[in-house]
Amino acid sequence: MKLVLAATTTLLLAACAGGGLATTESELQHHRWTLASVNGEPVDAVIGSELAIGEHMAISGLAGCNRFFGSAKLEQGRLRADPLASTKMACLSDQIQQVETAVLATLTQGAAVRHDGPQLTLTGSDYVLGYRLADED
Repeated sequence: MKLVLAATTTLLLAACAGGGLATTESELQHHRWTLASVNGEPVDAVIGSELAIGEHMAISGLAGCNRFFGSAKLEQGRLRADPLASTKMACLSDQIQQVETAVLATLTQGAAVRHDGPQLTLTGSDYVLGYRLADED
């Protein structure tokens, strides 16, 4: 019995220390996030890329040069937008196009979600998107 109790306590402490609790839909909904980085590199704030997650996981935002909208699902710690629609404007620079590609690819392919207070990280197969909470902006 002592061994089982010790093992359970160790697992609980490890989960708490490592942020082992999964992000829930309610933590993401009704917030607006500004893209701060792609693959660890800062994103110019002038680009204005943002992600809003609303009721029933409706998502919308600005990828880089195009607006997007659709619905997302959060399953097993992964966020995936399906279907996702967007406007089709040409990007004015390669930098904006790179941000646009990263955002749309990550949302449509799906990404692991890590939510830590004002920070939201979406880790996809090709890109890591770092967002900051923008509700107060």
